[in-house]
Amino acid sequence: MRTKISFISDTIGKDFYDFLRGYAMNIVIIGTCIWGILFGLSYFFHSGIISYFVNLANGFSLLFIGYVLALILLLDIEVSVEDNDDKTKTIKYKLTIVWFVLLILLGIIAIYYSNRYRNHYAFECETYLVDEKAGIYHLDWDIECSAAEEAESLEPMKGYQIDKSFRFCDACEELLDDAEAETGLVHARP
Repeated sequence: MRTKISFISDTIGKDFYDFLRGYAMNIVIIGTCIWGILFGLSYFFHSGIISYFVNLANGFSLLFIGYVLALILLLDIEVSVEDNDDKTKTIKYKLTIVWFVLLILLGIIAIYYSNRYRNHYAFECETYLVDEKAGIYHLDWDIECSAAEEAESLEPMKGYQIDKSFRFCDACEELLDDAEAETGLVHARP
């Protein structure tokens, strides 16, 4: 008699594997639709509300990690082996281990690049005070930045409007680092 097995189903148990795999398809379909809508909206609009939902559904958020895990479970491949064979010694079973490791690596890469996109989009939605003559931009908070106070004219701009040749003010960078250390929250970075 032949049995279907993979590294994941062998590790977590066949019954639990089948149970989770039943929900994985729904999670992946719903997650893909939500992510596609958010990506489409973020491509055409630069809004704080969209940025909030992009932060919620991407990067290191539990929702996105759960989506990636469901996708890994859905893409897992079970192979047929004989019941009387030692399942862990067959080449087919070892290939499922390689496939699992590859899926985990791809999942980590997806989480990393999703987090980079989330930070980039948050930067595009943030408002900065730009000194076009000096090629510097500052935080648009009520802060005490000597470079911003000495500038002749500062113009508020969204991050997507700022030219790549501009650089972030050193004093504002230091203030942002201090604020992140105090609150523990990571702010948008260029």
